[in-house]
Amino acid sequence: MTNKAAEVRLEGIAKRYGKVEAVKLLDLVIEGGTLVTLLGPSGCGKTTLLRMIAGLEQPSAGRLFIGGRDVTLLSAGERNVSMVFQSYALFPHMNVLENVSYGLISSGFGKKDAAARAEAAL
Repeated sequence: MTNKAAEVRLEGIAKRYGKVEAVKLLDLVIEGGTLVTLLGPSGCGKTTLLRMIAGLEQPSAGRLFIGGRDVTLLSAGERNVSMVFQSYALFPHMNVLENVSYGLISSGFGKKDAAARAEAAL
């Protein structure tokens, strides 16, 4: 397992639930080691997009690459990514840095490396 941050590339990603288009066709490249923020009103597809990247939802169209590897059809467990949910999934006994570091530690980073990466992201 590598601790190097990987590029995330979305090619023509879309997600539909019946007639509802949750994520319209999207092409996006996020360079490895880059911090990205998704902003938009409730219901615009931010969480759906993150769930597709994490492997918790399958796209209706398009392909998703992590570190140059096509992971479109891989399960969440096969992607080596983690996701911090919007609310209620944070540990109330931990501060912000500890909550952000927790996902990195679960992904195989050492405590010191995870803390340093989390601090750099905040």
